[in-house]
Amino acid sequence: MRIIHLVVLLACFAAPLQLRADLWTNQAGHVIEAKLQSFDGATVTLVRTNGSQLKLPLSALSQADQNRVRLKSGKAVAPAFVHDAFRDAKEILNKFERLPDEQRTDEARIAATRMACAIFDARLKPRMQELKAPSVLAEVRRLRASLNGQ
Repeated sequence: MRIIHLVVLLACFAAPLQLRADLWTNQAGHVIEAKLQSFDGATVTLVRTNGSQLKLPLSALSQADQNRVRLKSGKAVAPAFVHDAFRDAKEILNKFERLPDEQRTDEARIAATRMACAIFDARLKPRMQELKAPSVLAEVRRLRASLNGQ
């Protein structure tokens, strides 16, 4: 194993213009060295250090690497149920905005915001164990804060 590390280290110094790569782990635990080239929402394209391309479904990567792909490509990291809960909570606020002017009081806005946050929280509570990754929690906090208008 140390020989492999030494070879990789020497290759980095011998070819400074070589592709800078990350380590990616698949579901079986195999690791490859490659750079993320693209992600279309379903398929990941990685470029290995030898220049060859590897296209694979996002689900083929470990969960941590799936989140890393989403983060690097600007895609959502949180599971779909989080975004479903956010959409439902946001609909409460959208309905409030469609009310006639005389009904859109400050008190009604506060009530609608509290209701939206309560819906979001209630939908997530039973599945909180799925939201432990720091990047996922950060996205959940960002979505909830946006319901409060922050």
